[in-house]
Amino acid sequence: MIVDPNDLRHDKRPRKKPIYKKKIVNEKGIAFNVTLTKEGKAKFITFYDSRFIKGFTKYGQSVAKYYMTTLMGKKWLWGGYCLDLYGGVDDWYIDSKAFKELTNWIEKTKHKLN
Repeated sequence: MIVDPNDLRHDKRPRKKPIYKKKIVNEKGIAFNVTLTKEGKAKFITFYDSRFIKGFTKYGQSVAKYYMTTLMGKKWLWGGYCLDLYGGVDDWYIDSKAFKELTNWIEKTKHKLN
């Protein structure tokens, strides 16, 4: 059988899973790298503190990971913040303005993971 090299149906090489990234800044000026990924059938949103790269991932220190469906369509108002990423660190939260920016980006990007 002759295989067209442009036909990827027969290409069994492992592919890197796509990772979509956005920088979100809270009202304190803390920048979080946020990734949207797919693992199996589940889509995840992961938050990284971009101030701490050394000794962590290329995105920063991992702070929190949520199923995409958990974040979408919810109103997260805890203690005046929109989303508290980790209760033990005061800087790790996403305010309502940044959360709205984040959810708009997710809505525009999530179809790319199908």
